[in-house]
Amino acid sequence: MGVLPELGLVRSDDLGRVLASVDAEHVPYAGGTELVPAMGLGLRRPAAVVDLKRVEALGRIAVDADAGAVEIGAAVTHRRIAEHPGVRRHLPVLARAAGRVGNARVRSTGTIGGNLCFAEPRSDLACVLIALQATSEVRSGRGARTLAVDELVIGAFETSLSADEILVSVTVPFEPAGMSYWKLQSYERPTLGVAVVVTEDRWEITVGAAVERPVRTVLAAGDSAGLDDFAAGLDIGADLCGPAEYKRSVLREHLRTVLETAP
Repeated sequence: MGVLPELGLVRSDDLGRVLASVDAEHVPYAGGTELVPAMGLGLRRPAAVVDLKRVEALGRIAVDADAGAVEIGAAVTHRRIAEHPGVRRHLPVLARAAGRVGNARVRSTGTIGGNLCFAEPRSDLACVLIALQATSEVRSGRGARTLAVDELVIGAFETSLSADEILVSVTVPFEPAGMSYWKLQSYERPTLGVAVVVTEDRWEITVGAAVERPVRTVLAAGDSAGLDDFAAGLDIGADLCGPAEYKRSVLREHLRTVLETAP
């Protein structure tokens, strides 16, 4: 990684000022675990970073029992997600996934917002959040809009955010019974991530890491042919962790094991 270029800093505890400052040359910054390496490699060259860490609203976790959901501010770290009592109670799979992201440094400084907005394909959280059909609140000086996380992350390192927008929060419905998340991992990032929700009448399956963005499908329980078609149709990439067919084989075996042993 090269020497970081000289750049400006915008720092405020006021969300309105932060929103007014963000554009193509003034990029949001919270943990920096994705942004700083990208800058060091010359992939990003902003004129300034806009520090989000002092904006109180971006650092909150709120459990809404009436709505059956947890709202997580974009600047909340993976470690706080993993350790928060409300998340652990209502979103245990998400809490465990957050507790295994990267390494201790990444978990302590990296944020849910940075994870989603950088759209790294090998993301544990994106896979789990899409499986849960989580939504995101996005704001700019022009107003606010709500997007499903599946609409926010649209490709490898690609989101649907405009240059002047920031992710403010993610709202996650309480996890259903019968949910699991498993990953195959050789290095710090997963090679394959699989979230599964099994109910009496259907299988909900979301696959991440081995594809450019998490892919979710819903099948009738017992639809083995549909499951085979889904696995065969995934555009799985080859990399240093293995060829595509190896990952597809591991995926099939994991799904077979999970679904055969489901209550």
